[in-house]
Amino acid sequence: MFQSLLAKLSGSHPAEQCWQLIEQGVQVIDVRSPQEYAGGHLPNALNVPLDQLAQWLTQHSDKQTPFVLYCGAGIRAQKGCDILRANGFSCAVNGGALKDLLCYQPQSTAND
Repeated sequence: MFQSLLAKLSGSHPAEQCWQLIEQGVQVIDVRSPQEYAGGHLPNALNVPLDQLAQWLTQHSDKQTPFVLYCGAGIRAQKGCDILRANGFSCAVNGGALKDLLCYQPQSTAND
């Protein structure tokens, strides 16, 4: 289900495409610090700071699990995608910046 859309995506992706994945149930990871996360985040996003991501991955055995990562500007999200891929997770998407994702948030998820 996710594979066809994931196959089209590489690098930082347009927010609309990321929202398609999110609406399909892809796990969203906010790789910012807990302080940044507390200041606002996407609905249902899990906060896994970039410096803790590799350790967090040791708890996940399904390497086909798709993830959308985001941060403040997209740089940490890309580093997070690189960490995921280095650990054998092939379905990592850089969602870019929180502010960009929020600008394109569908109405159906805005109130979650």
